[in-house]
Amino acid sequence: MDVEISSCKKCGNCCEKGGPALHIPDLKSIKNGNIPISSLITIRKGELVHNPLVDRIKATTVELVKLVGTGRTWDCCYYKPGTGCTIYEHRPHACRVLKCWDTGEILALVEKDTLDRFAILEKDDPLIPIIREHERICPCDGLEFIQANRTTLSANKKAEIEKIIRLDLRFRSRVINDFGLKLNEEMFYFGRPIFQLLSPFGVHIYESGDDIHVKW
Repeated sequence: MDVEISSCKKCGNCCEKGGPALHIPDLKSIKNGNIPISSLITIRKGELVHNPLVDRIKATTVELVKLVGTGRTWDCCYYKPGTGCTIYEHRPHACRVLKCWDTGEILALVEKDTLDRFAILEKDDPLIPIIREHERICPCDGLEFIQANRTTLSANKKAEIEKIIRLDLRFRSRVINDFGLKLNEEMFYFGRPIFQLLSPFGVHIYESGDDIHVKW
C-alpha cells in the first residue's frame, strides 16, 4: 500500500535530479559567498532542457543560472549521500519551496524571477562586455531547429553551425588565457561550449593539427 507523503523525508531524490535554477531571493547568498560563482553554471537562453511544465525537452525562454551537477547523474554539487544538503541553511529558494507531494509552488517558479549572469555580476565587471560579445557571435537560439532537422540540414547550414562551433572554442580559449579562468568559472561566464550542446544530436568534434573538425 502506498504511503502518503506530506513532509520532506530528506531522501535526496530531488537533489539527485540536478542542481536547481536560482531566483531573485538567492542573490544574497551569492553576494555573501555562501554560494560562490564556482558552484554555478549558466544555461543560456535557447538551450534545450527538460521543462517540467510540459514534461519534455524544450528551449529555455530565459537565461538560467543553476547549481552545477556532479557525477554521471548530475547530482547537485551540494548533495552528499548519507548526509544530505551540505548548505541546508543557505539552500536556494527553489529547494525551500519544493514539495514532492505538492509540486504546484515549484512549478510556478519555472522560468519566473530567475537570476541571470548580469544580475549576479557587479556592473563594472570587465567580463560583462565580453559575455555580451560572446552572445552576439556565438548564439545558441537555433538548437530546437537543429534538433528537429538534424537529418536534413543543408551543407550551407552545417557550415554555418561549424563556424559558430569554431568561433566559440577560440573565443573561450582567448578569454581563458587573458583572464586566467578556471573551468568552473568558464561554465558560469559562458555556459557550456556549443559543441557540447550539439552532442546529443550526434555532432562531435576532433582536432587535427591546428584545426577543429566537426563530424555529423
